[in-house]
Amino acid sequence: MDTVKQLGELALGSRLKRLSDEIMKDGKKIYAANKIDFEPKWFPVYYAISQAEKTTVTDISDAIGFKHPSVSQLVKELEKNGLIESEASTKDARKRNLKLSKKGLDLLPGIQSIWSDISNAMNEMIGQHTHNILCALEQCEDDFEQIPMFERVQKHRKARLMSQIEIIDYKPEYASDFLRLNTEWIEKYFKLESEDRKTLENPDQYIIKPGGAIKLAKYKDEIVGTCALIKISHDVYELAKMAVTEKCQGLQIGKKLGLSVLEKAKTLGGTKVILESNKKLVPAINLYKSLGFKSGQHFGDKSVYERCDIEMEIMI
Repeated sequence: MDTVKQLGELALGSRLKRLSDEIMKDGKKIYAANKIDFEPKWFPVYYAISQAEKTTVTDISDAIGFKHPSVSQLVKELEKNGLIESEASTKDARKRNLKLSKKGLDLLPGIQSIWSDISNAMNEMIGQHTHNILCALEQCEDDFEQIPMFERVQKHRKARLMSQIEIIDYKPEYASDFLRLNTEWIEKYFKLESEDRKTLENPDQYIIKPGGAIKLAKYKDEIVGTCALIKISHDVYELAKMAVTEKCQGLQIGKKLGLSVLEKAKTLGGTKVILESNKKLVPAINLYKSLGFKSGQHFGDKSVYERCDIEMEIMI
């Protein structure tokens, strides 16, 4: 049983590493059989140096796509084995120019013959396959350059986490959760104001009865987030009192609450939703932007809350 093969795309990196190890192992045998003292791992750096009269570690790193520290380590090994030599740059003393040494130049004709043999053998093998592995690798490299693997995985992670969050409507039995979550969030960054207490302690009177709504997020049978929709006029609503408990932040709860509240505003006949926030709350501002909100007026003392210094809005 080949576990790596069975894992498929999940073990792509491990499988490429295993294939690389096999190629490197046989590469050492090939050089040894031709009585050439050369390590396969030196190849890309040695080759890059052989193609220029003088070059630097940075130039090589850019040319072959290896990280600077990796190139530096290979340069040290090549210099230690006498295949290259370096000298301080006349333009920048911090940089060193690299070139093949006499030993490295003497080795070049013989090793180029071996590279020709390796190239022919690999082309013969690749030509027998239905799919060209070099083309596939190039496509993968281009794809990861456009969207790195980390971003691709994060996208799926966020979607998975969002699917685990249940959004429910407010009921009086959740009044203590609504108060707890908002108090926890506000007091972390600011101070609880009289306007906060009025709304948080009487959500039915100040939010629900005037025509607004409250959504709650449930995760693993616990209320972990909330967001309110306050009616401002017949078609304008305010997204307010969004709070997610700290232990559950990063699970896309705010995003799902926001989407739910915007959808609720539509069903109530709203055409615009506004919100008030503070510019120092960068993650929150980024969340609102991801929902489609754009910056509106800056209003300072016009807000009923001391902490608010920015207004955002979205047409729905």
